[in-house]
Amino acid sequence: MRKELFALAPQFSGGVALSRRHTLIVGGFVAVAIGLLAVTWFRPWSGSATPASSASSAAPIPENVVRLSAAKVASCGIRVTPATMRDLQETRRVPAKIGYNATRRLEVKMPVGGVVTRVLVQLGQHVKSGDTLAILTSVDVGLARDEVVQSEAEAEIARKERDWNQQIAVNLDALLEMLKSHPSPEEIDVAFRDKLLGSHRDRILSAYSKYLLSDRTSEVSESLASRGALSDLTIRERRSGKEVAHANYESAREQSRFEAMQQRAKTQAAFDHAERLVNVSRQKLKLQLGPFAEIADTSADSALCEVRLHAAIDGLVEERRVTDASQFQPAQNLFVIANTDTLWVSAQLYEREWALLGKNTLSELSVETPAAPGEALTAKVLYVSVEMSADTRAVPLVAEINNTDGRLKPGMFAWVTVPVGSARSVLAVPETAITRHEQKAFVFVEQAPGEFRKVDVLLGMTSPEFVEITHGITAGQSVVDQGVFQLKSELLLQVETD
Repeated sequence: MRKELFALAPQFSGGVALSRRHTLIVGGFVAVAIGLLAVTWFRPWSGSATPASSASSAAPIPENVVRLSAAKVASCGIRVTPATMRDLQETRRVPAKIGYNATRRLEVKMPVGGVVTRVLVQLGQHVKSGDTLAILTSVDVGLARDEVVQSEAEAEIARKERDWNQQIAVNLDALLEMLKSHPSPEEIDVAFRDKLLGSHRDRILSAYSKYLLSDRTSEVSESLASRGALSDLTIRERRSGKEVAHANYESAREQSRFEAMQQRAKTQAAFDHAERLVNVSRQKLKLQLGPFAEIADTSADSALCEVRLHAAIDGLVEERRVTDASQFQPAQNLFVIANTDTLWVSAQLYEREWALLGKNTLSELSVETPAAPGEALTAKVLYVSVEMSADTRAVPLVAEINNTDGRLKPGMFAWVTVPVGSARSVLAVPETAITRHEQKAFVFVEQAPGEFRKVDVLLGMTSPEFVEITHGITAGQSVVDQGVFQLKSELLLQVETD
């Protein structure tokens, strides 16, 4: 600029030689211009035409300190809290994935093939446990049902035969007991006229009657022999006949008792076998129906092959892979029912996290997900593998999280905070009190009402809510834990202005 001022002299001369008077005039003008320029350069810039006396009266603001009026503090929502000693446990934040609760997501299948008669639900429909999803027809199920009916009929026949023989055995024992008192045939007939004895009635009573006759004949013969009315030969023959009749009677008793016992045991075994066949046939039918189907509640032959497919849980019909009149193969996936009231959070604990975890038992995890920004959800740990995967070099972890509000969806990405090590007492401040600039962490300490000083700090272990401070502040100092961003903005604006 000085060169431009000095260059004014030849412009005034018009390119010709000037007189002494003209030279003095030009020189004076240049001197005045230089003086004005010097005054402009060396006067302190204040941004406005403020008198020097008022500028010098303003108190300077110390470096890294922000001063705000009470109204500005209130409008920024600034809140302070004391730094205190707390028990913190070191944590690690690892990526995770939200998926279905495997116990609450079911693929509805049939072990046998058949035809879909009618589908009763739509895709996306909410169903309750026990609701009918579809009506099916399966020949395999019909044959299995027929086998059950046949085995049940045979078991009923075996039961009746067993009961018949058991009653005969009981009545036979009563008859044999009565015969010990030598009743008359008429008394026996009255006592057992309406009771089952089977073939034993004729055998026992016939032998008993013969024995009674021979016994009475022998008694009469002995009486006549004493009076000399019969020969010795006749008496011996009648004694022999009595002994033979008694032997036949005893033989009939023993044979009938044995046969009754045998028949009762055989019919009981036959009935037990028939019952087992019924159970086997029912189990076969159950296996062919699978866990989601039941037979039609009717005995009509036309519905023998009809099957009703039910939902086993409350949930949403997420997949429907059949339509009316479509055929399906054994083990084909027909429907997928999912209940998302609870979901699973799956993570991989790599060697560094697993080594730090040590023998600590995990019971709960803190979960963060974009579906709930700024909110730490709690998941209950279900399973931590004891074996490290050879492929991923990580240990699988599964936790269950509540999702009754439906905010979370299977397939979402998440972060889980895994506690490691042991808890220890440290100086800590709320996580919201920490802010950063140019890779350095700092907090704002309240020095006086409306006056906040930026203090660089070194951080230690972290938890979902608090952060350890290893250097920079002491216990009891009040740090800002709300409105930190506004203070940081004021500080940066102050630095730029300076």
